[in-house]
Amino acid sequence: MKAEVYIMNCSPKDVSKFHERLDGKEFKSCDCPSMKLGHSLLISNTSPPHRILSRHTTTSYVVLSAEPLTERVKLAESLQAETLKILEWPAVCRQLSAFTSTSMGLRAAQSASIPLGQSPSESRRLLAQTSAAVAISQPLDFSGIEDVSRIIEVSLAGEMLSIGELCSVRRTLRSARSLIEQLEEISSRSNSSDRYSALLEILQNCDFLMELEQKIEFCLDCNFSVVLDRASEDLEIIRAERKTNMENLEAMLKQVSAKIFQAGGVDRPLVTKRRSRMCVAIRTTHRSLLPNGVVLDSSSSGATYFMEPREAIDMNNLEVRLSNSEKVEEQAILSFLSAEIAKSSRQIKHLLDRVLEVDLAFARAAHARWMNGVYPNFSSASCEYSEHSSFAVDVNSIQHPLLLESSLRKPFDLSTSRSSCSSEADIRESDTVPGAFISPVPVDIKIGDGVRVVVISGPNTGGKTASMKTLGLASIMLKAGMYLPAQKHPQVPWFDLVLADIGDHQVIDFVTTPSFAVSLLDPNMVLNTY
Repeated sequence: MKAEVYIMNCSPKDVSKFHERLDGKEFKSCDCPSMKLGHSLLISNTSPPHRILSRHTTTSYVVLSAEPLTERVKLAESLQAETLKILEWPAVCRQLSAFTSTSMGLRAAQSASIPLGQSPSESRRLLAQTSAAVAISQPLDFSGIEDVSRIIEVSLAGEMLSIGELCSVRRTLRSARSLIEQLEEISSRSNSSDRYSALLEILQNCDFLMELEQKIEFCLDCNFSVVLDRASEDLEIIRAERKTNMENLEAMLKQVSAKIFQAGGVDRPLVTKRRSRMCVAIRTTHRSLLPNGVVLDSSSSGATYFMEPREAIDMNNLEVRLSNSEKVEEQAILSFLSAEIAKSSRQIKHLLDRVLEVDLAFARAAHARWMNGVYPNFSSASCEYSEHSSFAVDVNSIQHPLLLESSLRKPFDLSTSRSSCSSEADIRESDTVPGAFISPVPVDIKIGDGVRVVVISGPNTGGKTASMKTLGLASIMLKAGMYLPAQKHPQVPWFDLVLADIGDHQVIDFVTTPSFAVSLLDPNMVLNTY
């Protein structure tokens, strides 16, 4: 039999109506200690019967389910996506985005695409990564890492990459390799070799493609964005011939220009280039000084010609041929490197995913420090709770992270002040902004092991919905491997699904006044996901 827990804020009459609308599902008193907490949690709130209110009350449901996905998986996925919006998960992800170090991490957090553990073991792995990152006092250096996904797609399409794009891949490969080197150095200085293993495991089996990085470095000068002579033997020969030819051509043209100057055919000797060919300047009245010369261009006034002397024609022709040959050879080298990147596309994409995982782990750690979060515990899917606690849900002094944000320093202020703090206690003390906003009132949420129904009663605008959203959001944060803004060691069960239907759709902040729904929403839509 599937066990369920329902937390409601309503009158006994409303409970009776609610009971009738659940397809005959049987509920018992919330005080029954013999009932075992199972795999789902429904939270609903309405106004208590003893208060007469002039406005309609809120109807809210939060359902957390650990049941395997059934044939109703499409409905469940749809409700899950809607739940993340209702619980304002994207806003929490935007908080997290301030602590990311790469463009990939920033994009993932801002789009609320950070991974949620799909199993208890996966969430434990994410939490272990966060815990390991919290233990590192200084953030890793992610400089040089770029999101080269688009570049990889271009190479896979068979297109030639530019020098800048190839250099971006090289910088990213080198910087990714630097990440594991930094982690290994930190681990080597630690007394416990396993302390940072969760982070090392992310990158340990990655192929950093050092051979590809060395090929790009051998062929390209990324500082000047040029293909190096050593990239190929043919290119080196072509450039050597071109250099010799240009030196001879320029020397000959300087001599011709000097003779023209001495004959009064120009104000000063001038060797220049027109139409990709080397030439000299000469007054139109002295054109006869260059018999059989070719006029390439003229000045705007028409008083000066730019002429190619007969002696320069063969050398200019050679320069054009060598220049074209050089371009062809450079394109061949760039095409070769592009093809090499295409061959390694799978490894590069895998490496980018792993770098993103490290970035998000350190972002979660920085977020945890920022809000003074604590490591949460969660039960297994079999609901075997800790022997040290009689509660299935045991959370002390938790605060909604969005409400808490206004009473803390902005992330960039925190990163500045952190460097001047001498201890974690100093950091915690400096996190608050005196007189800025009053810190939100902490909430204790405790559901005994065996309790099946919990009734919450209170006036409108009393914080019922915010508290229940906090519980649902805490479950999501736990799945994502995030610390919770609570005290001690909060314990929340791990759920396959977190489903919510909040009637008023109020936004959690310090200034919004809740609007109240007119009617009770049918909970069967949520329950049908089981």
